[in-house]
Amino acid sequence: MELTAPLLRAALIAGKIPVTDKALATLRDGLGVIEHGYHMEKVFGEMAKTPAELKEDLCRLHGALRTVVEVLDADLSGLRQLSVMLSFPGFRNQVPRLAEELRSLIDRIEMILAMIPPDGPIKKRQQQPATWLFLAVHDLYCEITADHEPGIAGPLHRFTRHCAALIDASIVVTQSENSFQKRLTAALARRTGKINVLPKIIFPGK
Repeated sequence: MELTAPLLRAALIAGKIPVTDKALATLRDGLGVIEHGYHMEKVFGEMAKTPAELKEDLCRLHGALRTVVEVLDADLSGLRQLSVMLSFPGFRNQVPRLAEELRSLIDRIEMILAMIPPDGPIKKRQQQPATWLFLAVHDLYCEITADHEPGIAGPLHRFTRHCAALIDASIVVTQSENSFQKRLTAALARRTGKINVLPKIIFPGK
């Protein structure tokens, strides 16, 4: 679902969060990160490859992309001979943009490598992807409100319902605040650390 301003505003209002430009921007960015993480959780729970096989493929891709970026960066900071040769006549030079997109992809690969579980066949996880999403939305709520103990029922419950609908309409968030509170409380007690729900800032040339 497209994250339009009215939908984002409705989510903030549901969570009793003041609607400001900063809150809207943080919510939009956070939901983008959470959507990616949620789908990664679903993939990890279904795929047949072992973590070792996944890491091997991703590391090979990571190394290849870094090589490409290093070559392009060296060319762009010099005479740009490769950049000119790779551009189509009459079109804007796309090589600088390609280098930035590859840097972003490298960063995403590094994030995925950090998410892959320890070696051994991937089995059905005890924690469901939806539970991971509830934890992530909880952490996003904390980031927006600057309240690291926001309580679990009431505004957070309504905020979670809105966010879940924006990410995947098939996610079921119980209408019972009591059931939601029990599930999230148990998940918070089990976890070992917070989820990074905001995108990593990538500086050009780094």
